[in-house]
Amino acid sequence: MTVIAQGPSTKKETDLDKVLKIRLKVIDRETGESRYCRVVETETWNWANPEYWRIIGGWQITSYARLLNLLYLKAEKGVEEVEIVEGPRFTMLSGG
Repeated sequence: MTVIAQGPSTKKETDLDKVLKIRLKVIDRETGESRYCRVVETETWNWANPEYWRIIGGWQITSYARLLNLLYLKAEKGVEEVEIVEGPRFTMLSGG
């Protein structure tokens, strides 16, 4: 049996490109205002503050890594835009 050497996979690069192209619509729970941002901008958000929540489709996102994981899943499904609802924890728990 012959073994053929395979080069490095480009799948990760393709997936990352898809994730970085996803438009993020960020909705402020307190004011109702929305804005668009790029995925790379979210890395600078304050992820360490437990009193400020970000939610996508019912899932609380607590870190940049978790956001990327969820966006990979969305990219696999062909989703091009994702809404993130953000605000202080008490507004999320009280229903607004």
